[in-house]
Parts: sequence; structure tokens; C-alpha cells
Amino acid sequence: MTFTQLPAALQSWLRTMVERGSTPDAVRQALLAAKYEPRYASDAVNAAWRELVDTAAVLTESERADSVELLNRPDASAASNAQPAPAFPLGSQLADMPNRLQTSDRVVEMLFVIAAPKVVLFGNLLSSDECDQLVALSRVRLQRSSVVNASTGAYDIHPDRTSSGTYFIRSENELLQRIERRIAELVDCPVAHGEPIQVLHYQPGGEYKPHHDYFDPSNAGNRDVLAQGGQRIATLIMYLNDVACGGSTVFPEIGLDVLPRKGHAVYFAYSDDTGMLDARSLHGGSPVVEGEKWIATKWFRQRDYGGPGE
Repeated sequence: MTFTQLPAALQSWLRTMVERGSTPDAVRQALLAAKYEPRYASDAVNAAWRELVDTAAVLTESERADSVELLNRPDASAASNAQPAPAFPLGSQLADMPNRLQTSDRVVEMLFVIAAPKVVLFGNLLSSDECDQLVALSRVRLQRSSVVNASTGAYDIHPDRTSSGTYFIRSENELLQRIERRIAELVDCPVAHGEPIQVLHYQPGGEYKPHHDYFDPSNAGNRDVLAQGGQRIATLIMYLNDVACGGSTVFPEIGLDVLPRKGHAVYFAYSDDTGMLDARSLHGGSPVVEGEKWIATKWFRQRDYGGPGE
């Protein structure tokens, strides 16, 4: 993140704080009190001090991982007039990222990037054997997929989602631990912020009509799921097999279809650089025309996830 990539209002406020002689930590605390995500607040302060003070205000990891209690305090500073922003796994400067990313155990390819909404297609995120293992482990425990009822908060069967699926407890086995660690390194989001990996199976005709993965905070039924780790901020869909025909991940608002290829994965965030939810992240799974479709899905939260399967 660079200073010029920050929203104009936030740049102006940070410039004022520097001119007043505020310390980096005091400014970061003010951003946290204004409900900025801790990593984003730290990165913004670092960028401002590098640009405006000519010295790197590098914050320690313990400072980055500040108590979440600060996020629940009432707005208590001038920063409260700035736009709150959630976490940005992968950051804002996607176009500057290398074509191949080295994790601790695997090289992952960057196949394409869309800046707004943020969409990244990763190549070979999973090995063929890892895909096969996930399918084998899931096949014996599939149940009809459900959706969160926005009015009641219950998990209901819905005709818009015709898959069957299952989820794994986080770090349930060595395979899951390895994949979750790789994903966390790839998107720069702690394992604890991720919901458990969910595996879905679609037979011919199976689909998931276009929808948003984030929870509308105005719906009373979403209060419980939002309390389990804050808002969802991004999704990673991993393709576990090649589909003979159909089964693409479609983004109708931007005219994008991602064809399922075994081992590849599509990542997308729901917020713009000001932290506003981006309705263009609307997406769905088109009907499977021939063959079957297996995917593994990972959702990311603002804070540590504390719901089912943690």
C-alpha cells in the first residue's frame, strides 16, 4: 500500500495528524477507534509516515494484532469522519504483484487480475492429488446445501442452491492444515479469520443462482452470523475437477465467467478501497451441463471466526 492509494479524505486526515506531531501509534489507535480493520490501519499509518515523514513507521506484529476490543469502542476522534474500511487480503496493488507467488510449500500462478471489484484467478493453487483427496473425504458426508435466511438467521434449503456439500472443522487433518496455511500465506489473511473449508458437489443441472456472499447488516437475521467474526470480506473458490460443460463461476455485473479447471481457484473481495461493499461482487454458479462439478469454498471474515467448524 502506498500513501497515494489511500482514499483522499483519509490522506487529508493523516496529513493533518502528521503536521500536528501525532505519533504513529496514536494515529493508529484513532483509526482503530473509528472501526478501521487493524492491518489496514497499520498499513495506512506506515504509508503516511514513509511519504510524509521520510522514515518508515514500521509497526510490530503485536501492534498489528491489537485487541479487537478497540473495534467496539465508540468513535472518539477526528478519524470517525473517515470511511471505515475492512481488511484487504491481497492488498490494493494487485497489478504490481508478481506472476508467480511462492508460499511455504507451493508456487501458485497469477492468471488474471481485475481491480474493481477485486478478482484474482490463481493457477495450480491445489495439486491434483489434493483435489482428489478433498473429493474422496467429502463424498461420504454430503448433505443438501443450505443458505442463511436473512430474516431469521436459520440455515434453510433454498431452490436457488441445488448443490450438496459438507464442511471440515478448521485444521481437521494434515491435508486441511496444509491447504489452510497455504491460503493464509497467499491472501495475507490469518487462518483464524477464515471460515472452515466447505466442499460442494453439483450434478448435471445443478446451479447456484447469482447472490452476494456478504451479509446485509440491515437484516435482523444476519446479526448472529455477523457476531461470529464480523462481516465476510472475501471468498476463495477452489475447483476440484474439470467440468465437461457448464459449471462456470459467473459475475453478471462485470460480464465475467470463470471456467472450472482442476487445481485453479478464483478469489474475490466485496469492498472497494473506501471500505464500501461492492454490489458488483454478485456471482453464481452456472448450471452444470455435462459431467459433475466439485468445488471447495473458503470465506474470510474481518476478525477471528467463531462459528460452526472453528
